[in-house]
Amino acid sequence: MSVQRIIDTYLKGWELGDGALSLSVTADSFCYDDPNSGRIARHEFIEFVEDFKRAAVAMGGELNASPFLRYSDVVVKLDELPATVWCWWQAIGTELQGCALVKVGEEGVLHEKIAYFSRLPE
Repeated sequence: MSVQRIIDTYLKGWELGDGALSLSVTADSFCYDDPNSGRIARHEFIEFVEDFKRAAVAMGGELNASPFLRYSDVVVKLDELPATVWCWWQAIGTELQGCALVKVGEEGVLHEKIAYFSRLPE
């Protein structure tokens, strides 16, 4: 599978809220870094996605929203491996949004690190 196809599949899984789809193109060493939850190992990823979806519902999102996430920007740098993907996302129906930095090699998605956006207190 090409690196671009790995990227497309991984992002599609997040867009749909389908953790298994995203997980299907991850490397064995994959980990996910979340500033609130910490480092999520590959074997914990599907449950993390489900928890993330429940949090979005608690913030006003629709149960089983399809799509789950909207990407307003996706930037892909493929000229050297691991490829770098940066994207801005928002959970549909919520103010929950942020950015993600994803590293992808020929063996699959290696790592994702996210940051959340929030407004400063007035």
